[in-house]
Amino acid sequence: MWRFGRPSGTEVLRWRCQGSPRDVCCKLHTRALQKSRCLIFLKYLKYPLIKYPIEIHKHKLTLWFSHLPQEERQFGGYFSSETMHVEPLILERHPDEDRGLNPFKEKTGISTRPSLTVEQLFDANNNGNKARGLNVLLYGAVGTGKSTVIRKLMLDWCAGSVFSQFKLVLPFSCEDLSHLSKPTSLRDLVGRKYMHLRKTPYLSGDNDKAKDVLFIFNGMEKMKLDFRIGSTELCSDPNEALPSGAVVVNLLRKYLLPEASILVTTRLSAVDRVPKKYIYRYVQICGFNDPHRQRAYFTSRLLQQNEGKPGKVAETLIEMLYLNLQRESQLATACFLPSYCWLTCATLHLLHFTDTKSPIRTLTGIYTSFMRLNFGGEVITVDGNVSSQEQQNSLMLYVVRTVGKLAFDGITNKRTSFSAEELEQWVGGKTKTDEELQQLAVFRTDVLDFFLVPRNDHGTDPESGGRRYVFAVPAMQEYLAALYVVLGENKSVLEKLTKEVSEALGQASEDITSLLSILSKIIPFRIFAIFNLLKLFPKLFERVSSHSKGRIASTMAAEMFRSEDSFNEDVLDQVEQSLLGVHGPQPQEETYTRAFELYPIFMGGLLHYGNRRLLDQLGCSIKSHTVSQITRALRKHLIKESQKKQPPEELMDLLVLLYEFQNPRLTAEVLQSIKTINLSTVRMTPHKCFVLSTVLSCTSSSFHLNELNLSSCHITPELLQMLWPAFHHTSNLNLQFNSLGPESCILLRDLLLEPNCTIKSLQLCDNYLTDTGISHLLEALSGNHSLQRLCLMHTGLGDRSAQMLAETLGQHDMLQELNVAYNNIGDSVALTLVDACREHPSIHTVHLYLNQLTDVGKQSLYVRGGPRVKQGRRVKVLASVTEGSNISEDWHPILSVIGKNSLSWDRDRVREQLLVFLKDLEWGRKQHQSFWKKMHFRRVESVVRQMLRLLEKSSNTGTGTGTK
Repeated sequence: MWRFGRPSGTEVLRWRCQGSPRDVCCKLHTRALQKSRCLIFLKYLKYPLIKYPIEIHKHKLTLWFSHLPQEERQFGGYFSSETMHVEPLILERHPDEDRGLNPFKEKTGISTRPSLTVEQLFDANNNGNKARGLNVLLYGAVGTGKSTVIRKLMLDWCAGSVFSQFKLVLPFSCEDLSHLSKPTSLRDLVGRKYMHLRKTPYLSGDNDKAKDVLFIFNGMEKMKLDFRIGSTELCSDPNEALPSGAVVVNLLRKYLLPEASILVTTRLSAVDRVPKKYIYRYVQICGFNDPHRQRAYFTSRLLQQNEGKPGKVAETLIEMLYLNLQRESQLATACFLPSYCWLTCATLHLLHFTDTKSPIRTLTGIYTSFMRLNFGGEVITVDGNVSSQEQQNSLMLYVVRTVGKLAFDGITNKRTSFSAEELEQWVGGKTKTDEELQQLAVFRTDVLDFFLVPRNDHGTDPESGGRRYVFAVPAMQEYLAALYVVLGENKSVLEKLTKEVSEALGQASEDITSLLSILSKIIPFRIFAIFNLLKLFPKLFERVSSHSKGRIASTMAAEMFRSEDSFNEDVLDQVEQSLLGVHGPQPQEETYTRAFELYPIFMGGLLHYGNRRLLDQLGCSIKSHTVSQITRALRKHLIKESQKKQPPEELMDLLVLLYEFQNPRLTAEVLQSIKTINLSTVRMTPHKCFVLSTVLSCTSSSFHLNELNLSSCHITPELLQMLWPAFHHTSNLNLQFNSLGPESCILLRDLLLEPNCTIKSLQLCDNYLTDTGISHLLEALSGNHSLQRLCLMHTGLGDRSAQMLAETLGQHDMLQELNVAYNNIGDSVALTLVDACREHPSIHTVHLYLNQLTDVGKQSLYVRGGPRVKQGRRVKVLASVTEGSNISEDWHPILSVIGKNSLSWDRDRVREQLLVFLKDLEWGRKQHQSFWKKMHFRRVESVVRQMLRLLEKSSNTGTGTGTK
């Protein structure tokens, strides 16, 4: 008989005697069961009943807090909390000691107190009641690093390096707790977030097991806590269901699990929500109060570029940053907050460590991400109460309507500093209700000091004597002003009135239309035709709105092409100087008025979909139809202005605007009107090279520039690789006066050998290519079919590479002009090269001046320059200003080239060559009797003598800057 699937005793005896297969199966099953139980026993022996879930808890917390936010992942996956964390200054200080003072005030008051470590927060030396846990309140301003400290604390606890006295640490976000709608018990609250801790005995309330527990409540300002007995009942049962706020209140009261310790983090405005009698210790987090902590942060981040391999660029940036911090500059004041240290590093990472493998990153995107990191999803609250109109009470939108309005007023009037009265006017505004006054008080206490700091020249106005304030980072003023404009907050009275009337009558129109649809069946509809006028008002609003978007576009274009800003440095250099300072001779009188050229670029960047998506999370919505209207109007303005000749720096700014906009179609249409991109003398960085290549990649394959001028741009072989995509869109490529070496010729060779190569002119003057580099470049002559002009002046070309050039010329039948001036070519090889050019079907000009040529060699070159056969093609040889006893017809181009570059070349060699020219001119003048001939010689002599005087003058003054 089977009972519950088991055999009877008789059957078991029979199977044992017979030794049936069933007996074997039972034995195997029994052994497997015993082995499984043994393994489970051993596992629990290794991890006891209490400890095993805690190990799971630590593992899950490590995974959670090790997760990098999107803002960190965009800089590569080699950042971590362990490698880039610098402990901010933590002081034991009661908030009443500095209530109402902003955290950027004098540092002397901060440095007098001994700092605390995280490990010392729960030092119970002064705790009279040992049976009770400690409540510690950690408060600080926005951006001082509260959440970062908690994150590092949790990782260290999981690793076993801090808080070993606590067996269990339970972190909670007060923002998450505030959104819980149903009452829940403490055990369910823990089990809901940490499922593996549902049955943990630490929260049972039995004995004193809770003494090993630490609760962490991060961001208490986002939660409503009411300690009044009439509002929050007392509860000591961990299993009793209560609102989440009541659970936290009873924990802080020490009525629920009194043995447990609690760490609360909050902003200054919410400190008083917890009565003082429930707090054992107040601790203020003060950020990085000295340049040494700031430098430690910059070092930990910037030295980890390129997958942890520190380079000279990073070390140089750190030194320049530290020098700027030591000057007690505005940057040092801003970097008091670790958040601004992050912004500084993110900006420098963008400017100096951009590469072709990096994802698309923009300066506008960095500032938008910075806002999301600090104000993501926050709304204006008063005592933890959130208004029903959350969209209107978005904290970021509140910032835009107050601080952004102040920033816009400053840009309109070209001012960067503001008085206390102006702050009251724009930030305070005309408040009406008590709720608005309370919101303003919270905003002033927590947020205002995040953006505005006292000016670093003692913060006083020389005229009025009052304190003046500036934006912590200068670019922040332009970003907030741009956001203020793009969001449409700068409305006229007509626009505001039209929108209100449109919305009101639009709703009325829907109700009346429904009514008319019923009445039209009884009464003729034409009687009610007058009500169709109601539909006019929404259309009127749309028309006014479209004009508003057009005005935004015209503002962007007008600010972009200001004539008075045409001679400023490009915006990326201005951003870098604001972070690294200006090194070298300082201006005698420092002025606080400057060009706001980043302002229109930010407006364009804010219209990009990625930034609009982040802003939407912040409660600042920019609709797609708004972007479409602005884009259509902006296209006309940009095309019109781009057709005008722009200075190189302004043209670079235009390219940055197009890059920040991230609209390939608009970019292609604007570039169609540009035939020449002249960035000469613009200091190219990795990011600028990436911008240029990315913008030109938006055009079609048939688009070609007449010229891409990148002379004197500090281009290195590494930057040349980044510019590769841009070279496919030009006919004339000017790379002279850069820092290219022999290895760069390999890339240029591959460029010339591409089947679709369109480069007709390649200028490599003043790059030290040497014979090795020239040999690589000559390998392209046999396979290239576009090159017509090759300039190798002052490239270190010697007799060996000149001989190779003469032997290779026959393999390329398109070349028309060859410039090998100012090299180390002797008479014999020069003659061979000219002979090869005479035999070439298309070469008509050869530049050979400033080489190692003798008078005999020059005369021979002049003779060889004639046609080999009667009525043959003549090759023009530019070797000297004289040709025998006559002046060369090409003397002016030769002296013009030497004059432009004499201050940047080897002055002794240039002076020597000019003296030779002068000697030849004097000898030639004596050979002629004609007055006009003599006058012609004297005219050329005067030009040479003037160049000599200029060389002598520059040598005496020590100015080695020439026109390149």
